[in-house]
Amino acid sequence: MINDVTYLLDESLSDMAQIHTIEEEMADQEAWVARPLQQRREREGHLRGLERQASTYNALGASTVNLLKIFTAEIKEPFMVPEIVDKLAAMLDYNLDVLVGPKCQDLKVKDKEKYYFRPRDLLRTILQVYLNLSDRSEFARAVANDGRSYKQEIFEKAAGISSRVNMLAPAETEQLRLFVLKVEEAKATLEAE
Repeated sequence: MINDVTYLLDESLSDMAQIHTIEEEMADQEAWVARPLQQRREREGHLRGLERQASTYNALGASTVNLLKIFTAEIKEPFMVPEIVDKLAAMLDYNLDVLVGPKCQDLKVKDKEKYYFRPRDLLRTILQVYLNLSDRSEFARAVANDGRSYKQEIFEKAAGISSRVNMLAPAETEQLRLFVLKVEEAKATLEAE
């Protein structure tokens, strides 16, 4: 399941960024018309292919992340196995960074619904997985140990967004902030070790 989530979200978010780039190119009418006809046709064809792929990947990715949310709410032990917890934390951290980090603007497209792209719902679901596992010290340690994508400021930004748009209940937003403190303590311990 973690491999599926990783693959589907990576593909869908990558497709959304490429769609954004092509839409930006096409929005500059003067530069777009100045391109050779063959190049424009190739880019338009590439856009159509991305649109088909993105719709599928977004729908499948959202449902798979939702399954992960449901499973982690019901049973946590299988996700705390050393071989799994680090991979899960890295996947969640990476996708959280993509959704709210510095490159999140690259995901803005003209018609999100056309691609079944619902970034708020996806963010809410990912944050819910964090909340489901936030009481597990193994999970906090795995998040802290993720040197590639974990950043405290990304969690703070996600908490701010969730408060601003009522994505999570105030108690859940506070629970997320407390989890980040737990992760920072674990990170300090790991660095000291």
